[in-house]
Amino acid sequence: MMFHRSRRLFRPLRGGPKSLLALLLVLGGCTSIIPGADRKPPQLYELRPTGSFAAKLPRIRAQLLVETPTASASLRSSRIAIKMQPTKLGYLADSEWTDLATNLVQTLLVESFDNSGRIAGVARQGSGLRTDFLLKSDLREFHAEMYKGAPARIRIRIHVRLVRWNDRDIVASRTFEAAEPLAIGTNEAIVTGFDAALGGVLKQVVEWSLRQMQRRGGSRPARG
Repeated sequence: MMFHRSRRLFRPLRGGPKSLLALLLVLGGCTSIIPGADRKPPQLYELRPTGSFAAKLPRIRAQLLVETPTASASLRSSRIAIKMQPTKLGYLADSEWTDLATNLVQTLLVESFDNSGRIAGVARQGSGLRTDFLLKSDLREFHAEMYKGAPARIRIRIHVRLVRWNDRDIVASRTFEAAEPLAIGTNEAIVTGFDAALGGVLKQVVEWSLRQMQRRGGSRPARG
């Protein structure tokens, strides 16, 4: 049986290195054919912890670990959630949080407890800190509502459970929520609304948690 040499599919480039450089420059000026390659990076936004609390909060000698909130898949995202209809979830164009929404809320809870100056120690779960209590939470709503014919607002709802570490008993639980009205629908106004709404929720969670730990023997006389 005889075999024939296959024809070359590509011809060698004539002209040496200069021709190759010219070809690369031409290709470099072409628009990418890869989907999304020319997309501009999104504007990143972050939210702030709260530092404003009620007077005469108890000073807690206990230590606390804050667990990452559980949430639906739509909220375990860095994208900023928007609802144009009660049953339809979308995302704000060209804008994202600096972290997953659940991680962001966990970080801000830890920082807000720190800012209170009323607890012996607080950290993320998994940090290795010896602890007396664990704060578990479910992030149930974290979106902007922009329904046709209704006032626009930010909606945040989180259910928290305070767990005693030594026996894993839930000693208290409560749902906290906020609805912050929006005067305009720009990206910056929406993020500002999130910041205000979450700040109010963080304040309530910290104050409630400190008082619940106080009732379980975790307090000592306040010093200013």
